[in-house]
Amino acid sequence: MKKLDKFYFCLILFLLVSSMLYSYPDSEYDLPVFKGDFFVLMEPSDSIDVSIYDEPTAIKQVLHEAQYVFSGMIYGFKFVYIPKDNSRGIEEEFTVEPVYSIPWGDEGLSAATSYYKDGRYQASVRYKVRAEQLPWIASWETNMLASTGGTGDARLYSGYEGKIEAINDSIKGAIRNYLRPRIYNKPRRIKGTVRLNEVPYIIVDSGKYICQSKVTFRFDEILEYQHY
Repeated sequence: MKKLDKFYFCLILFLLVSSMLYSYPDSEYDLPVFKGDFFVLMEPSDSIDVSIYDEPTAIKQVLHEAQYVFSGMIYGFKFVYIPKDNSRGIEEEFTVEPVYSIPWGDEGLSAATSYYKDGRYQASVRYKVRAEQLPWIASWETNMLASTGGTGDARLYSGYEGKIEAINDSIKGAIRNYLRPRIYNKPRRIKGTVRLNEVPYIIVDSGKYICQSKVTFRFDEILEYQHY
């Protein structure tokens, strides 16, 4: 092999090895970190009797919400959606549950900073992704899957659980937003999995939690009615 050919061969080999080392991190410092801001109401708001929390209770609920959200960003949620159909006497049903959950007490989940402001306990929460979770994340990051956004809400006096309800309602809203212009006849049942693309945006307005989410779908079943 000529000297010049050897040079280019070694250069290509070096670049290939370098790209492999870059693509597959070998230390915890190369792993991604999810971050998000979360809050818990600690005083009554808009004449709604919201429970007053102490700080340990507030931070626990913040971490529970972050656990739910970050699990949805890594593993996703399974869902079953039955749209309401008045002509057939069918009531709407929507169920959603995590595919897997980050274990409670996972050392990677922590509140970086926290403070009290305007009747809220607010915290910046971070989660250090583990190496074995990377394939789950990578499986969602493809242009072959459908993505869209949705808005949902829940009653403020539902407390902490109301924020989870608002997130789930926004997922349902995203499903409807995506399928309405694509399916002419209302389906009987829709099943699949959905992933949160980022931490949902939640505000308080008119006695409700209002949530906006961006999601990616895998539809496993879209079952149509056989007869009208």
